[in-house]
Amino acid sequence: GAGRGGGSTPLTPGRAVPPLSLPAGTGCLVRAVEMAAQRQADIIGKPSRFIFDCVSREYGLDPERTVMVGDRLDTDILLGATCGLKTVLTLTGVSTLGDVRSNQESDCVAKKKMVPDFYVDSIADLLPALQG
Repeated sequence: GAGRGGGSTPLTPGRAVPPLSLPAGTGCLVRAVEMAAQRQADIIGKPSRFIFDCVSREYGLDPERTVMVGDRLDTDILLGATCGLKTVLTLTGVSTLGDVRSNQESDCVAKKKMVPDFYVDSIADLLPALQG
């Protein structure tokens, strides 16, 4: 993935960017486009519930039987919390248990929403639960 090794990260055919020390979020690009277009963007990606609502309607998902698994508190886990899903943080990405503890101890309601129900070291740790 971007920023996690050597080489270049392809964007479109024939174009690449050098690897970054951390993956850049899309927020800075969205803001630049908003400024250029002189209008506010409608955000449909995580943590907006728009995409979950679309998928949920299309496939008949029951939020009580759906789990959001992800490696970022501010996108994946927040999306799950916003949509009423159980959440599992994998510790293979940007977010750490230290971040979780900080959010748990915070007086900020928004940060408390970014606390997963469960965590695993790796998504591979979920396989036994799915097989049995």
